[in-house]
Amino acid sequence: MSITITNPEGRNVEFKDQRGPTCGLYALSFVLEYLYDIKIPATADGDKTRESLRNKFKKDGKTVIGELYDATSSMADYIKALDPSKITCQSVACDVAAIIETLNGGGLCMVPFCVNAEGYPDNSGIHAHWCVLQDVLDKTKPDEVTALHWGDRMREFSLAALKNSNSAIKDVGASWWGKDKDSTDLEYYSCDSEQSATAVDSLGEIHQLKPGSVKKIPATDLSRKLAGKMLVFTK
Repeated sequence: MSITITNPEGRNVEFKDQRGPTCGLYALSFVLEYLYDIKIPATADGDKTRESLRNKFKKDGKTVIGELYDATSSMADYIKALDPSKITCQSVACDVAAIIETLNGGGLCMVPFCVNAEGYPDNSGIHAHWCVLQDVLDKTKPDEVTALHWGDRMREFSLAALKNSNSAIKDVGASWWGKDKDSTDLEYYSCDSEQSATAVDSLGEIHQLKPGSVKKIPATDLSRKLAGKMLVFTK
C-alpha cells in the first residue's frame, strides 16, 4: 500500500509502505524525492545489484537489517553526503517551535517516536518508529500536523504528544532477527539467538528461519541517539 503526495513544485511523490524493519529508510527515501528530486529507493526488493538506501547503509555500517537508530549530527552529516550539492539536513532538538518553523518554511521533519498498535504516539518508551511531518493542517491550530508513516494514509499528530513520545524513547538490548525460509520479502522475525531455527511473530505464527539469515542488532542507547532529537530537511 502507498499514498501519493504532491509537493509544492507539482511533482507526485509516493510514500510507500515499508518492507521489513526499514521505517527510517522509507521515510528518508520519501524526503529525498519530495524535497530534492533524488530518487533512491529504500530497498532493492531482492536485487542486491540495485542501488538502494538499505544496501548503501549496510555497506557503510549504518544499519544491520534496515533499522535506523540514529538522529545525531553524525547521521545528518552522512545523509548530506549522499548529495552535498542538494541535501540540507540537520540534527536538532525535537521541539514544537522548531517543527512549526521548518514546516512553514517548506521543509520536512523526520521524527523518531514510540508508536502504538494504532499508529499513533505513546509514551511507552518502546517500539521506536519514524514519521515524516509534512504540513501544518490549520494555521490557527499549529499543534496539529500531517504525519506520514506506514505508507497507508496520512495521520494527524499532536506535536505535544509527539514530542513527549520522542522524549520517552528507551535504550534497547541486543536482539536477533531472521528471515522466513520460504519468503522473498524483507520481513524479519525476532528470535532468541544466532542459532535459532524458528521465530514466533506477533500473531503467534511459527516461522522456519532461512539458514544463515539470522542477524544480531547490537544493544543501542536510543535514549542518546534518538530521544530528544529529530532530523530536519530544508530546501
